[in-house]
Amino acid sequence: MIRKQSRQRDRILAYIHHVREHVTAEQIYEDLNRDQKNISLATVYRNLNILEEMNEIRKIAHPVYGYVYDRTCQKHYHLHCVKCGKLVDMDLPYMEEFDKNAARNTGMDIFSHSIMLEGICPSCKEHS
Repeated sequence: MIRKQSRQRDRILAYIHHVREHVTAEQIYEDLNRDQKNISLATVYRNLNILEEMNEIRKIAHPVYGYVYDRTCQKHYHLHCVKCGKLVDMDLPYMEEFDKNAARNTGMDIFSHSIMLEGICPSCKEHS
């Protein structure tokens, strides 16, 4: 589906690309309103859903914060720090063979999989 361009959607997408981290809808709402952008939380959620539909961003289930949004739509894995809650992209090639093996073993059509590793980030280890 082709959508009309929206200033609010463009602002949200620009914000997500600017912060370079995984953010919640509430963080986006607070930060944009801090800069006098006057955007409602409902508008943020609606546009995040549209951006996800358009494959501009990716929605990820965070173990602590609910959903967060990722500027990278390419298939990839994540690391979650159990101390500070930070979620970072993992520099590991996506394993297409895993999908193929799962499809062979289950008879299902497998489109993707997700892996989230949990541990303690270098910053938290340093401050322990």
